[in-house]
Amino acid sequence: MSPGEKDRSAVGLPKYGDPGKGIGLPQDIKKSLLDDLGDLIAIDTSNPPGKELEAAKLVHARMASLGAFANLQEFSPGRGNAVCKIPFHRAEEGPCLIFNSHLDVVPAGETPWTHPPFEPRIIGDRIYGRGSCDAKGSIAAMMAAVRLSLSAAKTLRGELILTAVAAEETGGLGTQFWLKNRGKDSRPAVAIVGEPTSLKPFIAHKGVSRRKLSVQGRSAHSSDPAQGRNAIYPIARLALFIEELNERLGAKKHPLLGSPVASANVVRGGVKDNVIPDYCELQMDRRRIPGEGSEQFDHEINEWIQSMAARDPSFQCQVEVLGMDKEPVAISPEEPIVRAVIETIYEVTGRRESPRGLIAATDMTFLVHQGNIPSVILGPGNSSHVVDESVEISQLEKAALIYAHLIRRILSAEGSPG
Repeated sequence: MSPGEKDRSAVGLPKYGDPGKGIGLPQDIKKSLLDDLGDLIAIDTSNPPGKELEAAKLVHARMASLGAFANLQEFSPGRGNAVCKIPFHRAEEGPCLIFNSHLDVVPAGETPWTHPPFEPRIIGDRIYGRGSCDAKGSIAAMMAAVRLSLSAAKTLRGELILTAVAAEETGGLGTQFWLKNRGKDSRPAVAIVGEPTSLKPFIAHKGVSRRKLSVQGRSAHSSDPAQGRNAIYPIARLALFIEELNERLGAKKHPLLGSPVASANVVRGGVKDNVIPDYCELQMDRRRIPGEGSEQFDHEINEWIQSMAARDPSFQCQVEVLGMDKEPVAISPEEPIVRAVIETIYEVTGRRESPRGLIAATDMTFLVHQGNIPSVILGPGNSSHVVDESVEISQLEKAALIYAHLIRRILSAEGSPG
């Protein structure tokens, strides 16, 4: 028996009159929302190393208890996704709505927190803890939206798939694994990517490429530098090249994303203040906009290498790819899912929002480029990767309502992905 055929005790979607007026979550749904988020925060999924499987099991168990067809995808020891499918009436005939967000979080860091990062605390209208905003808050709100929607299951058609994935912070392995193993599905599909956007819709984001360039020199006593080969000097020139490259990139523009950027971020070299260094490396970051190919940064680095070789034919260096590249992505503001999101935000909040572009990279790139799934980034909160990370409870509630009303709008028996 599918979830759409079960006898449900969950309450239906809250009613509303004027957009944004008097809409709130029922108390039992709000309690479940905060319980789910608090329990997710308490599981340390810092990446590296990740170890998201325990959190995936929590999502799996709670969605399965609601009647979802849930399974775990463990793609490496201790790392995996929770994939929860909720087929509604005539699931095979209707569209597919995908909720995607990530279980892993960045490390808490060395700076002291006011409250322990993995002990959730509610103070006023905020819940504190690592991942409260990025992005376990989105997952908990999506789970609450499922609870809200179940009593209306018989009026819906198609399928909702909640993918709580691992390894987003280090390249998107979890979402890519799910897409690779999804199988063929001819139904029209759209996706919502849960990331902290202050409940504003984002339909594009920059791509990212990271590289490490290292130079091997020859050590000598600093009293006689000519006997050595100082590895710091070419790396210093590379840092200046990256600075100049960033200035040149300012001439390129994307209507939603602005200009691409490049930065030199980590330098390592030298062993002692009286020794000519025989090794130095520079780690660099390049943010690309649509139209810049995956090899763009490598071409730019090679431009510098060739200029160095022209000065010194014996010059040699090594270039290493750091992490996984993410491609820039943008969908049309005319996509039905974009219009659906904008209208739903207005229904719940009373705000008329315009599509925006995100300067950071997300798993949207894989959903669009590999899955051919039009996607919008939308979630509660606005503080990522910071000490004392937190999210407003009122915004979590609005996120749950927006997600729930999107389910109703996109999967209504008379509706379509738009």
